Amino acid sequence: MLERIQIETLRLMNEKGMNFTVAELATQLAVSKRCIYERFASKTDLVVSVLDEILADLQLQVRKIVRSRQMETIDKLKALMTMSPKALGPLSSRLIADVKRLLPEQWISFEIFFDDRWQEIQNLVEQGVQQGLFRPVDLTILQQIYRGAINELIEYQYLTRCNQTFHNAIVAATDMLIYGVISHEKRQIEQGC
Repeated sequence: MLERIQIETLRLMNEKGMNFTVAELATQLAVSKRCIYERFASKTDLVVSVLDEILADLQLQVRKIVRSRQMETIDKLKALMTMSPKALGPLSSRLIADVKRLLPEQWISFEIFFDDRWQEIQNLVEQGVQQGLFRPVDLTILQQIYRGAINELIEYQYLTRCNQTFHNAIVAATDMLIYGVISHEKRQIEQGC
């Protein structure tokens, strides 16, 4: 039941931001509000539990990717750059804005996670440079481009207008960041291969 409550809470949060009510949640779950309040002291506690679950999932994904012995450096880099919450589902831009504004302590946890994930991405790029897989680049500029892409692509209006999911959009952006826009064949010709 806990997972059902969290999944439906996230769905409502993605749809309405923090403006959803526990009564709406109870109706969607076909349970009483009391059933929800037996597990959570308040709506804020419920929201925090959902955000904590998502953050724990993301942290676990990073650890698995970084420690993987089956994945090569490029695959690890792509996986880190394109990962999204799997436990309960993705976060909408509306929800992210509300969390930043209304639950700043929770948002700080996500910012710390983003910084930690970036450090792992940076480590992989540096490792790839040493392996001859990547050319040396200014990592502060790469970070700005990557974060800017995420911030722009997560916008709900863009995603609906272009009939995209955030995951598909960030996969396409990551592909362009890693491989550029020049065709593989043209790169080989340019490099004299």
